[in-house]
Amino acid sequence: MRTLKNREAIVEELAEMLKKFDMQLNAYQTDVYLYYDEEKQTAELDTFINVGGRSWLNDDHCTIYADCEHYETDFDFFDNLGDLADAVGIQEEELIKKTAKYFDADVEDMEYHEVATFIKSDENLMGKLHEAYVDCLDELEDNYHEQADCIISKWESDDERADF
Repeated sequence: MRTLKNREAIVEELAEMLKKFDMQLNAYQTDVYLYYDEEKQTAELDTFINVGGRSWLNDDHCTIYADCEHYETDFDFFDNLGDLADAVGIQEEELIKKTAKYFDADVEDMEYHEVATFIKSDENLMGKLHEAYVDCLDELEDNYHEQADCIISKWESDDERADF
């Protein structure tokens, strides 16, 4: 088992990275590299954007995590019109009316897809939607910390220098 004197700081840094990956919804795989100094028994983290998933830096690192490309958007977190309306701070009925006006269509014809398209057309609403998404991620703070702790624990207990 490896000793990691700066474990707490590394777990915190990794937890922040994991959350940031979810916030940014990266279009490319991002690898997290751990560089271990055996003499000092400390580690440093770095990221490598791995376009195509088959590249790496040829240095003395261990890949401890790979954040695969994200195909979802902020909209995927809010899966119904009520949640979407709450996220942008508009009553559901009002949001549907504005969407119908935007499309010059009947209110009865407005569904999730049309409302999402309307929101995408408005920078202000998109900003509010992203803020709501980030707020939801803030509520998952403990989950990120727990995941980071598990990743570091796995690295600590692995006696071989194999990538994960």
